[in-house]
Amino acid sequence: MEDEPMLKIRSRTDCPCGTEKMYHDCCRPYHIGKAQPDTAELLMRARYSAFFFRLVDYLVSSTHPDVRGKDLRAELDDVVDDMLWRKLRIISKSKGGADDKKGKVEFIAQYHCDGEFLELHERSRFRKYKGQWKYVDDKG
Repeated sequence: MEDEPMLKIRSRTDCPCGTEKMYHDCCRPYHIGKAQPDTAELLMRARYSAFFFRLVDYLVSSTHPDVRGKDLRAELDDVVDDMLWRKLRIISKSKGGADDKKGKVEFIAQYHCDGEFLELHERSRFRKYKGQWKYVDDKG
């Protein structure tokens, strides 16, 4: 994945995923393909940051191939610009460690859409694919 100019600008700011780390030391390595999240929670955080920065390529590539519809990219392109993400709060996690094959992460993500403040409360399921964590669905 190419190192986009926007990622260079933001690399020395706080990471939007809420870890209190700098973006450069947190989700950026995942977004530019220099590292892979070793837990389901880290992938969840990286995906939230990808939504924040509108990184559709990362969102597509981090979705499990078994559930990655042929229209996923177009669907994400249609909605990603409409949402301004504000805050991520992890509620709980089940499994999803470096040695696990499956995991769940429950979270609340706050955002604005069409001038309205909203919250997304989701229990996401993750599964490893070829040794890497991938997002499966919100049916956890």
